Amino acid sequence: MRGTRAAVSALCTGPAAALLECDCAGYCSTCLEVMQRFLLLYATQQGQAKAIAEEICEKAVAHGFSADLHCMSESDKYDLKTETAPLVVVVSTTGTGDPPDTARRFVKRIQDKSLPPDFFAHLRYGLLGLGDSEYTYFCNGGKVIDRRLQELGARRFYDTGHADDCVGLELVVEPWIAGLWAALEKLFAPRGEGEMSAALTAAPGAPGATDPAGPEVLHVESQVAQLRLEDPGRKGPEASEENVASSAQSRAVPADAGPSLTRSVPPLAQAALSVPASPPDYLQVHLQEPAGQEERQESVPSADPVFQVPISKAVQLTTNDAVKTTLLMELDISKTDFSYQPGDAFNIICPNSDSEVQSLLQRLQLTDKREHRVLLEIKADTKKRGAALPQHIPQKCSLQFILTWCLEIRAVPKKVLLRALADCAGDPAERRRLQELSSSQGAADYSRFVRGAGASLPDLLLAFPSCRPPLGLLLEHLPKLQPRPYSCASSGLCRPGRLRFVFTVVEASGGAPAAPRRGLCTGWLAALAEPLLQAAPRAAQASGVQISISPRAAHSFHLPEDPSVPVVMVGPGAGIAPFIGFLEHREKLREQQPDARFGATWLFFGCRHRDRDYLFRDELRRFQERGTLTRLTVCFSREPPAGEAPAKYVQDGMRRHGAALARLLLREGGCVCVCGDAKNMAKDVNDALLEIISQEAGVDKLEAMKTLAALKEEARYLQDIWA
Repeated sequence: MRGTRAAVSALCTGPAAALLECDCAGYCSTCLEVMQRFLLLYATQQGQAKAIAEEICEKAVAHGFSADLHCMSESDKYDLKTETAPLVVVVSTTGTGDPPDTARRFVKRIQDKSLPPDFFAHLRYGLLGLGDSEYTYFCNGGKVIDRRLQELGARRFYDTGHADDCVGLELVVEPWIAGLWAALEKLFAPRGEGEMSAALTAAPGAPGATDPAGPEVLHVESQVAQLRLEDPGRKGPEASEENVASSAQSRAVPADAGPSLTRSVPPLAQAALSVPASPPDYLQVHLQEPAGQEERQESVPSADPVFQVPISKAVQLTTNDAVKTTLLMELDISKTDFSYQPGDAFNIICPNSDSEVQSLLQRLQLTDKREHRVLLEIKADTKKRGAALPQHIPQKCSLQFILTWCLEIRAVPKKVLLRALADCAGDPAERRRLQELSSSQGAADYSRFVRGAGASLPDLLLAFPSCRPPLGLLLEHLPKLQPRPYSCASSGLCRPGRLRFVFTVVEASGGAPAAPRRGLCTGWLAALAEPLLQAAPRAAQASGVQISISPRAAHSFHLPEDPSVPVVMVGPGAGIAPFIGFLEHREKLREQQPDARFGATWLFFGCRHRDRDYLFRDELRRFQERGTLTRLTVCFSREPPAGEAPAKYVQDGMRRHGAALARLLLREGGCVCVCGDAKNMAKDVNDALLEIISQEAGVDKLEAMKTLAALKEEARYLQDIWA
């Protein structure tokens, strides 16, 4: 904190200047009196929004502000109806465009149609939305809240930021936070002094700097080209002698060598860096002798009910020479209260790789204490504002249990962790490189070699051997190990007491220089399935292998309630999974209601090879023979053409049936359901639908987009997609 205050001394000419001589970290009554308060709310699904909100809270003190930080779900701790301070909101997006679970009640409250249009007329707010542009509804969690606040009379004091996890959240998050302080200064300044205050706080040309002749709301530029990430002449107030480029290091790099995770090249290698201050540590870790009690996975805190269920069956759906291995697994849920509908998803709670956990223990020099119980306390002298014990780490569980079940050790490290690791590197060159990756000048290298490469903590520790972080640092910075979602591939009506799902084993190369490895959950599931695949049916059912599952929040990816509504299903690869549940359910309903009217069911399925990865081929043929599946179009992307050029991808198959497809959707009131990859397939299918509607309805692209938007609003265009 002292380093931070010294860094901002040149900028703090207002209330923040009074804080510079105090070492209270903003806690004492004198500092609280001079600081301007704002309410800071976050809504998070996996911890990103929370981490960003905590960063804003930490930086607020140095700028003369006091942030009242709360999760959006903590409605008993704030009241927007009577709030007089500015509001700052950081909100993520989950699913295909939903607000995170922690914001659901908040959104429901503000969407009350009985609220008057001036309900929030007293509020001034700024909002930062997090999302992923690979999904159709980019940043929709933030957009829903932003739009509704506007409808209820709230006004922005700072332009909304939309950060894209596809290219790197930090590209928007960092300039948005940098510009926030000028916007708050302007808002708090006495009338007539706003422009001067903002000009003093915002550096010229920085995101958030104001133009006196410009609009009232400040703007954040999100274009990557305007960030000037590698300006070698840029020097920040927090630059220190330690941040100056090492000439010896630059001479040691061959002229023709390119940059890598462990090495930079000019101009970055010679730049003076604006390195952020080290994050304050706040956890005191005590390792106690093991007590000998049995530890179970149920010890991990969970907001949802967790069910231990046995695996009753495992089937490999692809041949051994297929490009990817896809498995079907069946779970016995007959002795639980777990229930589901076709189209639902559920969570699987998986552990970290045992080999990676053991390697981490060895690196921390704690192998001999892996069975010791971990007890955490907040350091009495911490400078971290609002420090709290991590809720995802249970007290008095063994160190090995915590590393196995509680921490996402494969998470891509945030810059704040890289900055902390830099202080733990004994080698000057390694320290410099970690500082570069955490600096604003090194943003491009961070995006390429850390985030883009999917580098994790084990990769970094392998790449920087002199870095020896203490256990407390990792417990402070590693996020919660997240459960992995999977689509239900069965119908409880057809298979009572059984739940089936499909997964493709992910074979990924780790961030350099780590060796290739399997996906965390799919690799673990594949290992569990191996003995079942080789066992006789009776032996498989008696194996006793169990996994932990939990329900996911209900969503709308379901069959229409009216069975007469036509359904078009689009699902290449493992995306076919929920549609097998749809077809099982529809077939059972047809048996139970022989006189009922059922609409057409179409399926567009895609795979690489007819004889290697045509999933559920026999089941689909039976659905067709029984009339449950009206039309099946299968596209093989890597089959050699024979005669007429085949439809290579599902969107090609859709175009070939464009006229009939448009009639089904636009005249017969049908719905279309898409499941699978968000990055390419979902966008290509969306483009194909636009083209089909435009061509068959005789309208331009804009009108076709409006039609497709209407289908989404009516829940007739549903997506269950993933990155």
